[in-house]
Amino acid sequence: MADQPNSFDFSRRDFVVGATALGAAWIAAACARGTDTPAPAASSTTPAMNGMTDSPAPAQQLKHFSADQAKEIDAIASRILPSDDSPGAHEAGVLYFIDGSLTTFSKDQAPMFDAGLAELAKATTKAHGPNAKFSALTTAQQDAVLTSIEKTPFFGVMRFATLAGFLSLPKYGGNKDFIGWKFIGQEHVFEHHPPFGWYDQPENQKALLGRVL
Repeated sequence: MADQPNSFDFSRRDFVVGATALGAAWIAAACARGTDTPAPAASSTTPAMNGMTDSPAPAQQLKHFSADQAKEIDAIASRILPSDDSPGAHEAGVLYFIDGSLTTFSKDQAPMFDAGLAELAKATTKAHGPNAKFSALTTAQQDAVLTSIEKTPFFGVMRFATLAGFLSLPKYGGNKDFIGWKFIGQEHVFEHHPPFGWYDQPENQKALLGRVL
């Protein structure tokens, strides 16, 4: 009998459906919120204007997480958007987007991420022994641990941050080489018409966050 899929098997498809309808535009704008200069957003219909170019992607250096914490964050993101027949969260550098955001526009979420990692460690050792690390588990074991915490605020924020890091402008640390945009067929041009109201619809919040706000 074939293995039964769990909720994480559908995360990649759910995200892609949501992101395709949403477009990279709003993700980029949301990630820029709180910064001095809003990010130019993207569209598959609007041409680049006046020779504008994006800021270069930053060096992939950790600013908030320790090396051990970074391994766990990368492992979580890699189960939310896994690498299969195409690049996933790991290849897109989602870890560095999340890490950088916690010292800039999302620094208010840093305590939640730190506490969430501590809870993840507890759930991991409870299930697999005192020396177990989430990043060292098999994918099936990782999915089981994540299932045990998927209703927590930490997982909801981690889920959204993974999508944001996959689709935001590379200058924020993720979407390396525009991997995320290539995955959804998004062209590298600018947008002047954000899809206002899309993210207020309950079904779209559910696809992005796993819950309705």
